Amino acid sequence: MNLTNNAKAAVLLCSYLSINSVDVSPFTIREWNDLAKKLLDSSVKEPAGLISLSAAEIKAELNISSEMANRICKLLARGGNLAFSLEELERKAIFIVTRGDKEYPARLKQILGKNSPVLLYYCGDISLVNHKSIAIVGSRNIDIDGGNFARQLSEKAIREGYAICSGGAKGIDQISEETALSKGGYCVSFLSDSMSKKIRLKLYRENIAAGRMLLISAVNPDAPFNVANAMNRNKYIYALSQSAFVIAADYNKGGTWSGAVENIKHEWVNTYVWDNTRYKGNAQLIRMGALPLRGLEEFSAANLLTKKQKAGNEQITLFSMANSGA
Repeated sequence: MNLTNNAKAAVLLCSYLSINSVDVSPFTIREWNDLAKKLLDSSVKEPAGLISLSAAEIKAELNISSEMANRICKLLARGGNLAFSLEELERKAIFIVTRGDKEYPARLKQILGKNSPVLLYYCGDISLVNHKSIAIVGSRNIDIDGGNFARQLSEKAIREGYAICSGGAKGIDQISEETALSKGGYCVSFLSDSMSKKIRLKLYRENIAAGRMLLISAVNPDAPFNVANAMNRNKYIYALSQSAFVIAADYNKGGTWSGAVENIKHEWVNTYVWDNTRYKGNAQLIRMGALPLRGLEEFSAANLLTKKQKAGNEQITLFSMANSGA
């Protein structure tokens, strides 16, 4: 794995790879942002410059506490062990891209700015993050009608040249991803856990090899499921897409609900919600500003992606959008 010196420093400081001690924890995104600012204001300038410095030198250069300087040194000192971890990841065809690398998803930085992950793990063609795409999200426990609607939406999007971006979870995520791949489309699956296990699945393995699927994650590839990580990755799914489509949401609970509410609040991309009263959360999301999606008869991704999300309970149908030429 060919990482630049700055990328290696970022991985050492911000990942859990090769951390065996409980007395040191990697930097959070916020901590990394603070450190980056201090680096720019110092004579060190770049993360790689910290590797050769002592704790006392780091403290003086960055004007930080002894505790923080020692923490940086402990994290940077595991370079040898990290090399073995990187070799193991590469054997699994898992690679790392950092926020300072040109291959890093531009949309994440453009939309989320300093809230974008410092580093990402991926398996597959990283350039798929640049493919125009829509996000399809929804409940893990979905009924037959919801599953069929997700399949039809995924099929139409693929026919119009859009990739599908989702989260790899059971239910709507897997249905939309599998449909896209079965129709010869492209898929970006932003995982919140267990990448090392999921790449062994036949469907993933074959489509990754064919260059039609990308698995990507902001957490260690061996990390087990964690609610906080699952909630946190929702913003990344939205930010990688041109528009997001919610098939089914529970009211005021669950990852689908929280992700949609967060996107409506920040207006990263348009949030479309299937206007189906069977799902309690859907109507409320529409009242909060999401755009209602009533059917697929007049579906046009081009029209939908240019329509601006509205505040309040404005009812906009696929038919009116198609007829107005929006």
